[in-house]
Amino acid sequence: MVSEPISDIDQLEAPGSGRIPLATPDIRPLLAWVLPPLIALLLLAVAIELWVRIGDVSIWVMPRPSGVLENFFADFGGYFSEGLKTLGVSLGGLAIGTAAATLLAAGVAHSHVLERAVLPIAIMVKVTPVVALIPLFIIWMGHGWNPKIAIAALITYFPVLINAIAGFRDVDPRMHDFFRSVDASTWEIFRHLRLPAAVPYLFASLKISVTLSLIGAVVAEFFLSGQGGLGAVIWIEQNNLRLEQVFAAVLMLTLIGVTLSTAVVVAERLLSWRLDQPVAAS
Repeated sequence: MVSEPISDIDQLEAPGSGRIPLATPDIRPLLAWVLPPLIALLLLAVAIELWVRIGDVSIWVMPRPSGVLENFFADFGGYFSEGLKTLGVSLGGLAIGTAAATLLAAGVAHSHVLERAVLPIAIMVKVTPVVALIPLFIIWMGHGWNPKIAIAALITYFPVLINAIAGFRDVDPRMHDFFRSVDASTWEIFRHLRLPAAVPYLFASLKISVTLSLIGAVVAEFFLSGQGGLGAVIWIEQNNLRLEQVFAAVLMLTLIGVTLSTAVVVAERLLSWRLDQPVAAS
């Protein structure tokens, strides 16, 4: 006997029970993570708004948050366009700084001589204020994007280097001895042992470096305001005492920073989940 096809998913029933309940996503963890800071920011904005209005504070000292939001959405396209320039500099510097630091850390992890030769120089660069180096980078690289990317790369370099060295060396000695006992090559040990051990350290450094690269990009744009970017917008508008535009540019920077930081956290969780999966037989 041919059974009738089920035309409606609501007709599906589990054996010995009622209808199969459709799973609904639980958004409570997301709300618990998002709502508290949003409520705190809203209360802060309301408090500043009341202080400026009731206290008759000059707009040259503190603009009204409502005015900042109005300016932000009125010229959202302009701020977004300038934000893309700053984002490009930030990501370029982050990529170059992270790649260079990771490669050097891989070498240092295998050589104590290289560590003694390189780390003092890296520390000297770290303790040198980046702002003092920007004029030199402009002289060496011109007035284009290169000096800005170089500054962003330099400011992100040291955190990645230190964390990557610690990660490449944080391996289980027993596993290392096992790899040696089966005559594994240096590359095989690095690929299957050192690199997985360094992944958490690399993401920990990226959580710091992603915001540092944004800071480096903005500071470089202060000196190269003719090339555009949110740093240039802030520099120009504060010289003209247009604080609503300054705060609107800072708001766009905040959104970019939150987006980048969230992307790093999501990438870390996805990669951690991937690494936790069993290796399929080939």
